[in-house]
Amino acid sequence: MVDIKRKYRIGAAVAAAVLAGGLAGTPAQAAPAAPAAPSGGTVFGGTFTLPAGAPTPGDGFVVKSAYRVVAGVQEYACTDAGTWATASTPTAVLLKYGSLRAIYHYAGPRWRALDGSTLLGAVATRVPKDGTIPWLLLTTTVEKGKPGQELSNVTHISRVNTSGGVGPTGACTAGTTQKVPYGADYVFWAPTG
Repeated sequence: MVDIKRKYRIGAAVAAAVLAGGLAGTPAQAAPAAPAAPSGGTVFGGTFTLPAGAPTPGDGFVVKSAYRVVAGVQEYACTDAGTWATASTPTAVLLKYGSLRAIYHYAGPRWRALDGSTLLGAVATRVPKDGTIPWLLLTTTVEKGKPGQELSNVTHISRVNTSGGVGPTGACTAGTTQKVPYGADYVFWAPTG
C-alpha cells in the first residue's frame, strides 16, 4: 500500500525546491509553465484569471480557490498489446494562487489538502487543446473532510491553462511506464450560498 502521507511530504518538499529554484530545468520534476490566460478571461482575487472558454459548472457556483501545478507529471503505461494507454495517472504538487497552501494531486484522480480533506474526481467535460492535455471539468465527491476545511463544499474542479503532459506514441514494452511533465491551473468550485 502506498504511504500517501509520505508521498505528500515528499511532494511538498519538491514544491518548496521548485519555488526556491532547486529543481529548475529538471524535466522529470519541474512542470512546464502554463501559458498566459487569453484575453476575455475573468479575474479572481487579482492573481488568477479564468480563461475564456474554460469548462465551468455554470450558474449557481463560485470559484472557491485556484491552484497552479508547480511540479507535476502525467504517467502513461504500456499495455499488454505493446501500445501506450491513452489514460494517464497524475502526480503533482499544486500551490494556491496568492498563498503558500499546497494540495497533492494523485491517482483517482484525487486532491488532498494539508488539512487532510480529500476529493475524488470524475471527468464530466473534456475540451481538447492542440499540443497539450485537454482542459477538463470534473465533478467531485468528498472522500475525507469536515466543514471549514480547504476542500469542503467543493463540487467541481476545472483543469485549464494546460501545457505538456501529452502521452507517448509508438510501440513500447508491455508493463513499462513513462512520466511526462505537465503544467495546469486547477479551479475549485463551490455552490453559491
